[in-house]
Amino acid sequence: MTGLCLALGTQPARAGGQIELCLARHPVENSFVQNAAAHGPIHVPAGTALNYAGHAFGPASDPLDRAHAAPDGDGWRNIPPAEEAHRRDLQMEDIGGDSRYHRPQAALMTTAAVTLSPTRPCAQVGATALLSDDWTWTMDTIPARPDMYFQAYGTVRGDQLDPTFNNDADPFQWTAAHGALNAIVTRTVDQSLTLRSPD
Repeated sequence: MTGLCLALGTQPARAGGQIELCLARHPVENSFVQNAAAHGPIHVPAGTALNYAGHAFGPASDPLDRAHAAPDGDGWRNIPPAEEAHRRDLQMEDIGGDSRYHRPQAALMTTAAVTLSPTRPCAQVGATALLSDDWTWTMDTIPARPDMYFQAYGTVRGDQLDPTFNNDADPFQWTAAHGALNAIVTRTVDQSLTLRSPD
């Protein structure tokens, strides 16, 4: 009988974090935000940085729950009054209207490339937390929570962030610049990368 010997580390293996990354949708209109789908498939590169954007009231494809948005844009239809009041309180926290709330100083980046399209608007992808004195990102562990969403903010190259999305001919940059690429953490992100300040 032949044996196989494996060397194991003294620390448990980490699975790494995971996010659900989605193109934003307006289910009320059943179309992608500002016709982003007209640009075709969107190649989202590894190293795409996403910043904490606020409380989520729906999935990553519709974190602000526009499916239930009132026609005038003020509030939501067909949800209980207590839920609407709760959402309004959370919105006040997000915009700084509640001094007791401390907004999470969190960002993350994708660890693999993925292609999204109208037929595949969402994908699960690995993620790493970003730490930066310049950008005030301090959370080295980001919990899996369906009530927090992140929005594309830039791309990481090496250990530096490029926050510009200025090439409208690039479907990824156009989509990111229009706020149409969101994520929700689905498996706790427990690994991090510290960004270096530009020289």
